[in-house]
Amino acid sequence: MFYIRYEYLSESYPRFRVYKWREHEQVLPYVLHESFSDVVRQSEMYPKYQHFFMLDESRFGFFRFDVFETRTEKFTLQDLKDIIDEKTKSTKKQHNVNGERIMAYVDTIYVNGEEKKYVIGETGEIFFRLYIMYLDKKSINTINSTYGNFFDVKNITFIPQSFHTLLFLRNSLKKDNFVLLYINETFCKAINVKNGFYESVETLNLGLSALKQMYKDNGIVQYWYKEFDVIESNPLAKSLVTDTLQFYSQLFCKRLQEKNFVGNDVIVISPITKNVHFIDIFNKEYKKINNNYIVPFHHSELLETFDRDRDPDDMDALILMNREEYIKRELGLLAVE
Repeated sequence: MFYIRYEYLSESYPRFRVYKWREHEQVLPYVLHESFSDVVRQSEMYPKYQHFFMLDESRFGFFRFDVFETRTEKFTLQDLKDIIDEKTKSTKKQHNVNGERIMAYVDTIYVNGEEKKYVIGETGEIFFRLYIMYLDKKSINTINSTYGNFFDVKNITFIPQSFHTLLFLRNSLKKDNFVLLYINETFCKAINVKNGFYESVETLNLGLSALKQMYKDNGIVQYWYKEFDVIESNPLAKSLVTDTLQFYSQLFCKRLQEKNFVGNDVIVISPITKNVHFIDIFNKEYKKINNNYIVPFHHSELLETFDRDRDPDDMDALILMNREEYIKRELGLLAVE
């Protein structure tokens, strides 16, 4: 049994999309118009649940290291802990990190030039990538005001919203470099993924509200939710819709260029991915400045949707739910064996 709380960061209008999942029941989604501190306090009322907080990436710091080691004796868990601690100290000192480490993990492991799944127990020339994530001090203080020291609490987990989506796409697409583009009602969040990890995160003021205003300015707001065939059947409406989307896409490409986010495939997670005209026009504009693609991400055959058609806004939480279901099945199989 678990709760997932997905944050929509806003000082003036804080809210969380919540997913409650009890065993043998469907996922129950709802929205809480509460502050982060209030939602943390509510989680303490349900100690039997596992609580996942999917927080905005602006609360986190991200660092990646390429580690080279030559070992004549077997590489141990203590060796790994020592490297993580050393990198943590140097990172906090060099980058003045205002927060605490909440996660460290390794992948892309090679031993004597051969790819490996694990680094523990290996000898020889060892290479791996080490990833470290920090949660900022302000968020930690908010959490600790309820839990004391949340590092001692086993049933709560704090992760960036896009973390498992990033890993899912990296592993399923076999691509280490791409851009995740979240377009919501008020703004757009662009995440540059390089070598399979966070390179940079930017916020662009080009949310769906800006596009809706363009529809209003062109007198076509009634076509906002129309199906593809309805728009196609009206030449004037189609012309106005495509012109509006083209202008919006040109602005997007300009902003992406300004932030140096151009040069990789862009994966869009947004309700606007249902608009076939938008994806087509956005692709054409993006193609004018590079040879990569704009790809909508609103479903995958690799994901269980738990008996419900999921909105694009649900993708991050859906991937986390699939991960938890997989872990539960694996633990069940291990218990049987």
